[in-house]
Amino acid sequence: MTPNRTTAPPAAPPAAPPAAPPAASRAALPTALPVARAATLRATLRAAVPVVRTATVAATVAVVLAALLPTGAARAASIEPQLITSVDTSAGGTGARLLLGDVTGDGRLDLVTMQPTYSADDRYIGRQVQALTAYDFGGGAPLWQVGTPDPRVTNNGTDIPAEIYDLDGDGDNEVLAVMDSMFRVFDGRTGTLVREFPVPGPNAWDTIIIANFRGRPHPQDLVFKDRYNQVWATDQHGELLWTHTGVTGHRPYPHDFDDDGRQELLAGYDFVTPDGDLVWTAAMADHPDSIAVGDIDGDGGEDIVFGGAGLGGDSTNAYRADGTLLWQNLDAVEAQQIGLGDFRPDLPGLEVAGLDRVDRTATTGKDALYLVSATGETLWKENRTTLGCWGTVMEPLHNWDGTYSDLLLSWNRGCGEVAGIWDGHGRRVATFPVDGRMMRGDICGDDRTEVVDYVMGDHAYLYAGGPCDLAAKVTGRPLPQAKRLYNYSRYTAEEIPADHAQGRRWSRTGPHTWRVDLGRQRELTGVRTAFTRDVTYRVDTSRDGRRWTTAARAVTGDRVEFTALGRLVRITTTRGSAHLRGATVLGTR
Repeated sequence: MTPNRTTAPPAAPPAAPPAAPPAASRAALPTALPVARAATLRATLRAAVPVVRTATVAATVAVVLAALLPTGAARAASIEPQLITSVDTSAGGTGARLLLGDVTGDGRLDLVTMQPTYSADDRYIGRQVQALTAYDFGGGAPLWQVGTPDPRVTNNGTDIPAEIYDLDGDGDNEVLAVMDSMFRVFDGRTGTLVREFPVPGPNAWDTIIIANFRGRPHPQDLVFKDRYNQVWATDQHGELLWTHTGVTGHRPYPHDFDDDGRQELLAGYDFVTPDGDLVWTAAMADHPDSIAVGDIDGDGGEDIVFGGAGLGGDSTNAYRADGTLLWQNLDAVEAQQIGLGDFRPDLPGLEVAGLDRVDRTATTGKDALYLVSATGETLWKENRTTLGCWGTVMEPLHNWDGTYSDLLLSWNRGCGEVAGIWDGHGRRVATFPVDGRMMRGDICGDDRTEVVDYVMGDHAYLYAGGPCDLAAKVTGRPLPQAKRLYNYSRYTAEEIPADHAQGRRWSRTGPHTWRVDLGRQRELTGVRTAFTRDVTYRVDTSRDGRRWTTAARAVTGDRVEFTALGRLVRITTTRGSAHLRGATVLGTR
């Protein structure tokens, strides 16, 4: 069950697109385990518990659906998007992508458009930021704008070097961006320039990444890169820590594999220490387009999956963190995106969802969604008949429908293929009325994931898998930025949350309260609980044990997801009496 779920949607907003097709029953979808389902976590709990693009495109959706959706018994349960609100983003300029983050400090995610600089060819040198424009989902009018949008910019094909993050650690998010070859920090509430410094190398603006190489209480290091060859690591003031040269790929990924408080860096196929030393290199061709981290086979250790430009094969490979090859899948020509999830809860371990550029020819190019098992076998691959148009993006979509299941979100498919949601069997289960680009985030008053479907330079439409209360997230307290959002990339670099409480003791601190010390401050994404009977409970977090922040209240199920920071986690029953037999605290590393 999802807590704080409202039953009445807000009034229909102005400038709304055509309504989505009627939703069929949502009860038929199977309930899946949460995204972190390592065997060690399951064993712990089992031991403890005895059991539009334009309106024209939108208007043609009904016709397209008839051709795309399976019929009869093969049709999967429908979980169609419901429109919650829309925001006019035309002031942000054409060709602008979105970032999500709480820049107003009210507790709810806002959106910032980032228009890249104009470039006739961005294949070998990335773009910088031309303009940033901030919006509140509750208001719609621009909050502030930095830079002047350039009407020559109509599209983009690379990452845009901007992120939303609390770099100085004062509790409020800033907007970070590379403009005029300078790394700039803007106040999230006002857009005022706080400070700036030059990028550390030539063309070092293909993307920016927030990391923690020095073991700070929260990540305060930065990674800059050129298009394909070099990365630079600096502190928050621009002082160079180290640099690394290699096949960087599109989006290096920082992760603390040994849980010592300092992150390693997956710099393309290279596994690099927090001090910049090369440990091992994946034996794969060309460069990686996408990276995913998580415990694939449930052995308790985190694994790495690379989606690579394999030049005809060898492009979806899984490795242990020590560089040992777990498996290689040769069925994809070029794995443009990959992502981990429990897409098939009927199978052991996690699955790898991917997007393969099957045919790279300009005139006949096609792409295809696919799914690979925890042991590396291809479970299915889409047989797409329409052209791929070189732009398709696939992303994991977690807890869209309140069952904590994992689905595949695919958008920007082009050539008549409308954006939608697919299940773990390869069946389209939902279609979006607006054929735009997409961002994922928990914006409504629950722990489900919503989708922001936006047409660049026009509108952003907020869709949910059911009714939601847009005002419920407004707490008046700044919302910490989740790792997936502060290291956002169009190339899909993400991780499966791990158990920060594994091996740690829960202490009973009152008749209805239990607490665990996680050893140091952590980025938290949720909890799983095992009580002796059904109860309602609250989850609080604290950095020091003196000041506590409520992360989730009135929880009635055995799991809840949220975004929080804390070293200590406290669970308090607020209705009913029971004993806490075990709990998992999920978070990113």
